[in-house]
Amino acid sequence: MYPWLTDSFKQLSFRVGSKKLHHAMLIQGPTGIGKAYFTQKLAQLLLCANRQQDKVCGACQPCSLYKSGTHPDLHLVESEKQIGVDQIREAIKKLTGSAQMSGAKVLIIQQADTMTESSANALLKTLEEPTQHTYLLLTTDKPQKILPTIKSRCEKLVLPSPSLDMTINWVTRYYDGYVDRNFAKLYANRPLALLAELEQEPALSFADFSQGLEQLISGQKTVLNLATVWQEHIEKVLKWLQFWVREQFNRVDLNADLLLIINEKAVNVSKVMQNPGVNKLLVLAELLTQVQNVKK
Repeated sequence: MYPWLTDSFKQLSFRVGSKKLHHAMLIQGPTGIGKAYFTQKLAQLLLCANRQQDKVCGACQPCSLYKSGTHPDLHLVESEKQIGVDQIREAIKKLTGSAQMSGAKVLIIQQADTMTESSANALLKTLEEPTQHTYLLLTTDKPQKILPTIKSRCEKLVLPSPSLDMTINWVTRYYDGYVDRNFAKLYANRPLALLAELEQEPALSFADFSQGLEQLISGQKTVLNLATVWQEHIEKVLKWLQFWVREQFNRVDLNADLLLIINEKAVNVSKVMQNPGVNKLLVLAELLTQVQNVKK
């Protein structure tokens, strides 16, 4: 288990052992914190025939089936876009009747906030009146998008975020390269997201971005030059720009009022980018023009 989630997992494991775990858990936390892994390990614990506290035996038939991905009483619902009503209805059918392994039945719904209203409503009866030894584990990083009727029938568990130092220490165990502390701040509470970003070998790195802004401010780079290069990475640039602004407020050579305006414009542009057909080069150039003039 990830070190920042160990205590939460042990607490739930104790409740599993004492048969006091709520049948429906809404597990919340930002993307990149390990919600999917946490729910999978909780499901394995629920299914294991010889668990000991927070440890599965790894040798019983349910554990063997779990590891092979063929456990008949473990069901997963997820979608890259929306979870439709047919997916939920099919999952509910699998939960009816007795468990095939004579133990628990577990349904995991990843990114439950992507359920349509119809699919969420289809789940309500099962949440209210689950069959015996049935557990529903829902994850989300957008709890505000989940219907109140779903929330009210689940126990909420907000997973803790690690400190910046814990994040960096954990990432350096799996990443051989240098981890810039300022860059890590962007992902301080999302270690898995930070590791994934570092391993991608991005076409635009945070170091290149920071250097580009400084060159823009000093007149070594033009707005058009940066906007042309960065337009294909605009979502990342907007996120990094907001972080960069927050880090610059103590600089005496920059206009603090204009920094606030830049941050506000970056937030607004992020919303505009959700609309199709936006001219990325134009909106980015307008924003970088403000950055170009930020020096007192």
